[in-house]
Parts: sequence; structure tokens; C-alpha cells
Amino acid sequence: MFIASKFARMRQVLSTFKGSWKVFLAVAAILSLQLISAGQLRLCGAVLIGALLNFFYFLSTAARLEAAANSPAPQAKKIMLIGLLLRLAMIFAVLAVAVHISTELFLASAISFGVFYLTTLFILARSEVRKKF
Repeated sequence: MFIASKFARMRQVLSTFKGSWKVFLAVAAILSLQLISAGQLRLCGAVLIGALLNFFYFLSTAARLEAAANSPAPQAKKIMLIGLLLRLAMIFAVLAVAVHISTELFLASAISFGVFYLTTLFILARSEVRKKF
């Protein structure tokens, strides 16, 4: 019962992104076209890495928020703190690997993550505004 309700809520959150796939596609296309026009075709993979990193960051955040919402306050605080540390470690690990490969790859991955993170925030804010009206 609890797992079914958790999946239902997760589907609701993910449906926001399913309906907004065009925004993510447009952002990825713009980033990729900028790299291609600059002659940096090899960095298009870094854009994908940044986008995937943001996707897993978002899913991890959503799962932690769900767990914290269903827990008592002291346990919720601990869940959120552990979640924050895990997400920061995940970002650090991926970007640390990227910086060891090349500085350009690191910058492309970090900028891509930032752009997709801002896109995620924009989509969430837009979906909340739509719910009110």
C-alpha cells in the first residue's frame, strides 16, 4: 500500500517532466548546437553527462523529500542531511572524473548540469503556477 502510493506520487512528479520534454530537448539542442558551431563536437557527450547528472540529482532529491515527508521531524532532518551529502558526493565524483580527463570536459559537464538544473527549477515553478490557475 505504502509503496503503491509512493510510486503514484513519483509518477505525478515525473509526469510534469514528461509533459515538458520539449523544454529539455530545446535546451539540449541549443547547448549541442553551440558546441558544434564552436567546433567542439567532442564535448557534446559532456552535455549529456551533465543532463544525466541533473536527472539523477532530481530523482534523488524527490525520493529524499518523499521519505522525509513521511517521517517524524528528527528523522526527517537526518534523512535530508544524509541526502544532501549523498547528492553533493555524487556531483563531486562525476565532476572529479571529468576534471581528470580534461578541463574542457569538466567545464562542459558543470555548465550543462547548471543549465539543466535551472531548467528543472523553471519547469517545476511553471507546473506549480499552472496548478493554481
